[in-house]
Amino acid sequence: MKLKHLAVLISGILSAPALALDMPPVKDGTVTLDHYRLEDGETLAPVRLHYLTTGTPQRDRTGQITNAVLILHGTVGTAHEPLSPTGLAGLFAPGKPLDTRYFYIVAPDGLGAGESSRPSDGQCDAFPHYGYLDRLALDRDMLARIGIVHEKLVLGTSMGGMQVWQWAERYPTDSDALVAVSSSPAAVSGRNMLWRQMIMEAITHDPDWHDGHPDPAHPPRLWLYTASPLFALMTSDAQRLQSAIPDRKDAAPFENTAIEKQARALNACDILRQFQSSDDYDPRPGSDRITAPFLSVNFADDMLNPPELLHLPPQTNVHELMIRDPAQLYGHMTMMHTEVWEAGLKAFLRTVPGWPTD
Repeated sequence: MKLKHLAVLISGILSAPALALDMPPVKDGTVTLDHYRLEDGETLAPVRLHYLTTGTPQRDRTGQITNAVLILHGTVGTAHEPLSPTGLAGLFAPGKPLDTRYFYIVAPDGLGAGESSRPSDGQCDAFPHYGYLDRLALDRDMLARIGIVHEKLVLGTSMGGMQVWQWAERYPTDSDALVAVSSSPAAVSGRNMLWRQMIMEAITHDPDWHDGHPDPAHPPRLWLYTASPLFALMTSDAQRLQSAIPDRKDAAPFENTAIEKQARALNACDILRQFQSSDDYDPRPGSDRITAPFLSVNFADDMLNPPELLHLPPQTNVHELMIRDPAQLYGHMTMMHTEVWEAGLKAFLRTVPGWPTD
């Protein structure tokens, strides 16, 4: 029972690259750029952009792919996250809203994550400081190079949802529709900022950090004793944590299991830059540039995005789906329980002009 709960709590962070049995094969792809000039003026050279796809692309007379769905993963996640059974794979099965018989799913490893260029390749803290806008620009460049200049849908969870807000503003005519899940259209602040700051400081104060030049043979590990409990506290829900840790004797095994899994999956160099990358996030000033149909999906018990602080923009094309039933909620990680919100997604997509009907 407890291990099951633990898997639920950290599935969005550590989801394995396993695939749902009724999904078509997943294919790898990589685009390499000679160089990229970051928003702050630094240059990254070369740049490796890795992505996964599933489904069959449909092309127009010019060879452009016309049925692409772009999926953006969360902080500390990778392209495997949305394609795993513990992720969003349920949306891509036959009869589901993003059935891969009709849609071509593209899930990139954002800059700094997965198999894309990242600090842990060797530079660590010398790796340039990138932001969400850099990630978006590189994802867009990668899409263009594989034949996608317009998406049927852009959907993201958590950090990916935040980037969907920015995508809608920066590239307002690129997509037929956009869906941001477990995110808020406001700069990171308050409780969300505090836990990020605690994790960043835990990394930079780790005795094995060595001013950003850790020994690969002895990577920083102490920071996980701060990060791991924080992930559970901030992304789970009270009832499931209560069930997983009913008394003191259960706390240490719970924590140790999470730390061991995260130690195998997370690299301090990458995580520090990923948490720092939210510094350029504030979509509020440009919300009037959102013109495509937009759905914001959130959950009443999400500690990172509490309902009272969402403040969605007033445009009539921005729709809200707020899940409030306690029996359906898993905290921030409800985003990975697509059975909770897929009906709302399907209803929204039916309102999008030109969206394929059942």
